[in-house]
Amino acid sequence: MKPNLRELAFILIIGSLQPIVELITNSQISTYYNGSAIFIAVIYVIYRILKSKKIILIEWGFRLDNIKKCLLPYFISAVIGSTAIYCYGWYFGNTPLPIGFWYVIILYPIWGIMQQFALQNFVARNLTNLVPSLPLRSLVTAILFACAHIPSIELVLLTFIVGFIFTYIYHYYSNLLLLGFAHGILGALVFHLVLNQNQWDILLKYFS
Repeated sequence: MKPNLRELAFILIIGSLQPIVELITNSQISTYYNGSAIFIAVIYVIYRILKSKKIILIEWGFRLDNIKKCLLPYFISAVIGSTAIYCYGWYFGNTPLPIGFWYVIILYPIWGIMQQFALQNFVARNLTNLVPSLPLRSLVTAILFACAHIPSIELVLLTFIVGFIFTYIYHYYSNLLLLGFAHGILGALVFHLVLNQNQWDILLKYFS
């Protein structure tokens, strides 16, 4: 797939504005900003799908043909990450997990797929010509991903680690569905065990 610098610029602008909005506005406005950014990205993706004469979804990692090949590396990374996060949460007294966590973990992989789609296809893939080295490209992608999670120090550190590992793995095992599922599990655990946030309760407040 040929690198698209306009896609790269688009996602970098959206990503760089996100922490600024987070810092100077309240959480509700930040949520509206994220929702608007997602809406624009979805419209663009639909446009690309309709315009493309190729099987672009497979190129983007939406595929089932390589699940057996990809299952082990994604499973191992998810298990190691989940264990580390749970131990952290246990040590700081953020266990046991609330009932709401199990609702979140069902929904969060959808957000994980969306984030990894943007990260792997709009950022990492479009950096291929500019940064040919896979380790260096994974590092640059991880830094950009981490910066989008400012001002939370915990999220910056964790997204840097996950961004590097997942970008490196995805280069060899390009299955966005499994990657997004692993991301979703880790993300749900981080909210409850590291940030001590009940995302289900927060979500319900938006509809109450």
